[in-house]
Amino acid sequence: VKQLDSFSDILFEVDTKKSTARYLAPKVFLNTNEEVVIGETKNISGSFQLSVGECDSSDSCILIKNLKISVDLLSLKSNNGIRDNAIKSKWLESDLYPTATYSIEELILPNNNFDSKIDETVTGYLFIRDVSYIVPFSISAYMENDSIYVYGVSQIETIWFGFDPPSKFGAWDVLNPIGIEVEIVASR
Repeated sequence: VKQLDSFSDILFEVDTKKSTARYLAPKVFLNTNEEVVIGETKNISGSFQLSVGECDSSDSCILIKNLKISVDLLSLKSNNGIRDNAIKSKWLESDLYPTATYSIEELILPNNNFDSKIDETVTGYLFIRDVSYIVPFSISAYMENDSIYVYGVSQIETIWFGFDPPSKFGAWDVLNPIGIEVEIVASR
């Protein structure tokens, strides 16, 4: 693990070409066969400020400020166009609410001796369909050159955001929780 030098309030911006957001929805067909439906998009954007320095609680600390990551829900694609259209019109209603946003105002993470890699759980506000809910993400992140690479996973319940999990006449049902997975590359 590479050690970092101290720095303060450096702005990092998400690289849309190198970043991905996806959902993983467990689906049961006729109460027997379970599969995981995956939809994804590369239309993910955002920024955050990052500082690394000394602190009282650890050898070093990472300070994240003004994190705001947005995902274009209209661009989510799975392997089924009918499903994608139903997500837009019925469930996520992305025709009306086209963006999901995750934000953290300020977060301090203890760090071991200015390491360039962290494995942590961060908590922020996930905003979907005009509803905001506090959601934790388990992340692994590391810094290399002038870029930060983040892999994060979480689980959400559809009812938190005002809708039941998708279902079709009892023939198939999507089950809560729904997984969310992000791979973010952000550069200064």
